[in-house]
Amino acid sequence: MIKLRMFLNLFVLLTLLSGQVVRGQIDAREKVIEFMRSADMADKLDAPVRISVNDSGVVCITDEGHFITQYVLKQPELSADVAVIKEPDFEIPPTCTKAVIVTHGWLDTGADSWPADMAAAISQRLDPNEWVCGFFDWAGGASVVRPVDSARYARDVAGARLGRAVLELDAEFKHIHLIAHSAGCWAINEAAKRIAGQTGAVIHLTFLDAYVPPFWKETNLGKIETPGWVEHYYTKDFTLAATHTDLSGAHNVDITALDGLIKDHKFPYRWYYATVAGNYRPTDREKNQKVITNNKGLSYGFDRSLEAGRRNWQESLTLKRGRKAVLLRKSEKK
Repeated sequence: MIKLRMFLNLFVLLTLLSGQVVRGQIDAREKVIEFMRSADMADKLDAPVRISVNDSGVVCITDEGHFITQYVLKQPELSADVAVIKEPDFEIPPTCTKAVIVTHGWLDTGADSWPADMAAAISQRLDPNEWVCGFFDWAGGASVVRPVDSARYARDVAGARLGRAVLELDAEFKHIHLIAHSAGCWAINEAAKRIAGQTGAVIHLTFLDAYVPPFWKETNLGKIETPGWVEHYYTKDFTLAATHTDLSGAHNVDITALDGLIKDHKFPYRWYYATVAGNYRPTDREKNQKVITNNKGLSYGFDRSLEAGRRNWQESLTLKRGRKAVLLRKSEKK
């Protein structure tokens, strides 16, 4: 209880330190770090990334860090260099050469949530001897007041940690598919850069309602120097232009017309799940709706991935990036 009170006091202090960096603030950070280590709280400072397997056989990659500790106190340049701990029972078949990993956005989580559901649904369609299916949970960095802070953590800390975890899965991946919602798109974007820098894997990025904070460059999303393809599915929802930008580095698809009367920032991940499973989840408000994926004979969503077949993937590689969004409608205009 005493440690909890101390940590809450540190939370308040560090929040006050999160503005412009000056010498006094650096000294204060160093003193807080020293205090936490002396108070047997080093585990919060050195929060690792943990890799395990859940009951569904899905790989769970968990960033145990938090925004205040890893971003404000330690700073990204130190927090990105993290220990990756594999649970004793963790093992993947040596024949696995492909991976698909799903992650969340602001104020969300991976475990016991839609990323775990999506990873499990994808795993049902794939050979476990060829594919690693998993999700990435960075809830400690996503649970912040301002969405821009979650994007900062995703870009500067979580992405590096995810990239390192993938590289330490002890597999020679030839193809990696990363799927993310909202602020999480910055995490997979950064992870892809790190993976591309150390492997020859083909990388497929799927952005779902990618969040681009004010004054950030959307051109940084999807800018990966490696063979692969990038797609972006979005709705024109209450987030205004922050999550429905036509990205110059992606093939853009507008699925607003498939959403209900009230446009929802979360709809793109519910829709993408449905393109995997063939139906919406029982808890989704769209549970009785038909899953629509087609535009002029081309099916979007999961069908654009290598997981859905090599022919589909080869066709995806011919689709242009940076253009005005393709529109999916409940009934195509003739």
